[in-house]
Amino acid sequence: MTEFRLVDLNSQASAVQAMLKGRTTEEKLAWIAERGELVRISISVANAPPTYQFISTVGLMCAFFICGDEFVLIGDHTTYTVKNNDLA
Repeated sequence: MTEFRLVDLNSQASAVQAMLKGRTTEEKLAWIAERGELVRISISVANAPPTYQFISTVGLMCAFFICGDEFVLIGDHTTYTVKNNDLA
C-alpha cells in the first residue's frame, strides 16, 4: 500500500474521512499524529468537544474536532464538514 501523504487536512479531509471511516477517535488521532504535529487546543466554549490543531510537515495548519466519522474543520468565523457519498 502506498503511504498517504497528508499535506493539507482542509483540502484532503474527504479522502482522510473515507480512509479512517469506522476507526475509533483515538485511532484517527494517532493516524493523523503520525503525519505531522497534532496539538490539543483549548476552546472557550461550554461543552466544546476535544479540539486539535494539525500542522503538516510543510507547515499548513488546520483546526478541527471529530464528530463520529466526520472531521469538523474550523476556519475564521465558520465550522464546516466535507460530505462523502460513501459515509452515508
